[in-house]
Amino acid sequence: TGLVISSRGGCFATFEKVIVRALSQAKSSVPMSWVTLFWSMDAAFCFTLAGMYLLVWWKQRKGWVHLLFSCGALAAGAIAGFELMSMRAETTVQYGALLRWAHLPVWILIVSVVWFVRFYLRAGRLWLAWSICGLRTLALVLNFLFTPNLNFREITRLRHLSWWGGETVSAPVGVPNPWTLVGQLSLLLLLIFFVDATITVWRRGDQRRALIVGGSAIFFITLAFGQSALVIWGVIESPFFVSFPYLGIIAAMGYELSYDLLRAAQLAQRFQASEAALRESEARINLAANAANFGLWFWSIRDDKLSVTEKWRKLFGFTESEPMSFARLLQIVHPEDRERIKQLVQQMFENAGGEYESEYRITRPDGSTCWVAGYGSVESDEHGKPAFARGVSRARSPTPRP
Repeated sequence: TGLVISSRGGCFATFEKVIVRALSQAKSSVPMSWVTLFWSMDAAFCFTLAGMYLLVWWKQRKGWVHLLFSCGALAAGAIAGFELMSMRAETTVQYGALLRWAHLPVWILIVSVVWFVRFYLRAGRLWLAWSICGLRTLALVLNFLFTPNLNFREITRLRHLSWWGGETVSAPVGVPNPWTLVGQLSLLLLLIFFVDATITVWRRGDQRRALIVGGSAIFFITLAFGQSALVIWGVIESPFFVSFPYLGIIAAMGYELSYDLLRAAQLAQRFQASEAALRESEARINLAANAANFGLWFWSIRDDKLSVTEKWRKLFGFTESEPMSFARLLQIVHPEDRERIKQLVQQMFENAGGEYESEYRITRPDGSTCWVAGYGSVESDEHGKPAFARGVSRARSPTPRP
C-alpha cells in the first residue's frame, strides 16, 4: 500500500513540476517547449474527440460504438499526458511510477478499440477479442504487483537526451521485466485481430472502411509495438512515443464516425425534402379527388387496416374517429352484394397486379341505400403474396337504384 501511495505521489509531483515549468516559461515570455506543445496538442485533440462523441452517445443512447470511441480517445489523451510527464521526470522513482500508472489508460484504450471493431465493423474473431482483453487485464494486474512496473524489473538510471531546439528529455535505462511479454503478446494478438477484421471488411465489399480503419490500425499498432519493445529491451535509448500511433488509430476511427454522422445528416435532409414533396403530392391528389367527388383508400391487407380520406368517410357514413377495416366495410355492404364483393376480393388476391372495378350497394347509418363504384389494384410483396391495395370510390347516384 505504501508503494502505491508513493507511486501516486511521484506522478502528482512530476505533473506539478511540468505545470510549474510551463507557467514559468509563460511568465518569462520564453517560447513554450515544442515537446510540451506537441504532446499537449495530442492530448487536447483526443480529449476533444472524446467529449464530442460522448455527447453524441448521450443524445442518442443507441449502441455502444460512440461510448467505446469516447473511452478510447480519453485513454489516448491520458497516455499522451503520461508520456509528457515521463519525459520531464527527474528521478527513476518518478519515471517508474508514471510508467506504472500509464498502463491503466493503455488497458482502457485496447479494450475499447477491440470492442469498437466488433460493434462498428462487425468483424474480428470473438475468441481473439476475448484473448486480447484477458491478456491485457492480466498485464494490468501484474503491472501493479511488480515494482516499479510491468516493463522494468529495475530502472537503473535516466538518460537525458538532447533533442532539436535545445530540448532535453528523459529516457529509461534498466533491466527489462520478463513479464512484459504478456503485454507485448496482447499487442501482437491485437495486430492479428485487426488484420483478420480488415480482411473480413474488405471481402464484404467495404474497401474504403477497411483501408481507413483497418489499414491505419495495422500500421500504427505495428509502430507502437515496435517502438515500445525496442525501448524496453534496451535496443534504443528513447522515451516512449506510443501516444502518437494511438492518436493515428483514434483519428482514423473518428474520421469514419464523422463520415457516418455526415451521411446520416444528408439522408435526413433528403428524407425531409422527399417527405415534403410527398405531402404536397398527396394534397394535390386529395384536392383533385375532392373536386371529382372521389374518396381515396389504402388497404394494408396483412393487418386489415384501411386508411381513407375524409371524402370517403362521408360517402360511406363513417365518423372521423372510427377505425376502418375491410371487415367493417363489409358490415355496411348490402346483404345481396356482400358475397359477390368477397368473391371479387378473393379473385384480386389470386391475380395480384391487375386493376379491378366493381359496383355495389351500401346501407348508410341513416338507413338509406346508395350505389358505390370502386376502382383499385392489388400489389404483392417480394414473396408474391398480396400486401396492400389502393383505389378510389365514388357514389354512382345520389338516390338508391330501383
